[in-house]
Amino acid sequence: MNETWIYKATVDELTRQLVSYDSVSSRSNEPISDFVAELMQRMGFVVENHTYLDDEGEKKVSLVAKRGSGTGGVAYLAHTDVVPVDDWHTGFSGPFEAVEKEGRLYGRGACDMKGSLAAALKAVSTISEINQKKPIYFVVTADEEISMGGAKQVNRESAFFQEMVDQDVVGVVGEPTELRVVHAHKGAKGLVLRARGISAHTSTGEGKNANDQLIPALLPLLELKKESEREARYRNDAFSPSTLSWNMVIINEPLAVNVTTSLAEVCVFFRTMPGVNHQPLVEALHRIANEYGLELEEKGEVAPWSVDATSPWIVRMGEIVAKDRSETVCFATDGGVLQRLRKLMICGPGSIDQAHCNNEWISMEQLHRGVSVYEQAFRQWTHG
Repeated sequence: MNETWIYKATVDELTRQLVSYDSVSSRSNEPISDFVAELMQRMGFVVENHTYLDDEGEKKVSLVAKRGSGTGGVAYLAHTDVVPVDDWHTGFSGPFEAVEKEGRLYGRGACDMKGSLAAALKAVSTISEINQKKPIYFVVTADEEISMGGAKQVNRESAFFQEMVDQDVVGVVGEPTELRVVHAHKGAKGLVLRARGISAHTSTGEGKNANDQLIPALLPLLELKKESEREARYRNDAFSPSTLSWNMVIINEPLAVNVTTSLAEVCVFFRTMPGVNHQPLVEALHRIANEYGLELEEKGEVAPWSVDATSPWIVRMGEIVAKDRSETVCFATDGGVLQRLRKLMICGPGSIDQAHCNNEWISMEQLHRGVSVYEQAFRQWTHG
């Protein structure tokens, strides 16, 4: 890659290059982060590197970058990790070889959210630093898809992020919204109820099946789920669906019919919402665990996020994308972790319906329009 590649490359080419990096969350995202950092440095950015080792010992890297001086400005926020590719299937391409077909660019992360990152990088390459009166920032994190560990580290440690907060910078989270402006999204809460037994060959009668302890608790858990869907206090009609989207997954280990189960878990996950107090549900889960002698582990929480739909930065971005109303979405983003940045919004190319699919794609129209939208947004908040 030569010194001027970022200025000459099309957004299609840049997206293909980003997709080519296998940055599934279970692996290190250092190679793609190094590539993005190099591009930003060639465009005049000063880049902070924030690294940590995840629970499996994989090195994770988040970038926070700044170009220009002055107060205020604009920030673009993204992540470089992607979901697994175990079921990837298009019939004509692999997950890390972006292929264009019939107006769509296929590849893992093309939609969520390497296409968006490519559009933002391409947009900033069209803007002369000399004409900037205020800074442009980039926040590009690790592990958004699994733990938001990168965003949490940035929130704790980044000097540039603290500067963004202090200077009241406008932030654009580039998750896929079909370039509609979003003023609120749900959060997430996870818990695990666990029973333990003893493994043995089922012919011996010596084992203790953990399901014998877990199964009686399933009915009250199901009733609690129904309560979360039925009661008005757990609903927010600004979202669709308006419920907490309570989900339960049962895990057994070992998973063999001739071995007694030594570990039985039910994982409870729901999507928290602004204005909804879900703590009574958490307390009820603790009571069920105590009553049935189960272990309970809280797996962490990402806060929901919202701003007033009439906020000036929301309204102005709506004018840029030619939409007179902002919306809400039911997925979570790094914005839930980074909401000390007060002037946030979500707006990115591509549809969430195509994200995480076994044939993930982004339309070429959305990709190219993303460049135009981001260029206008960057100019709006840096040239005034």
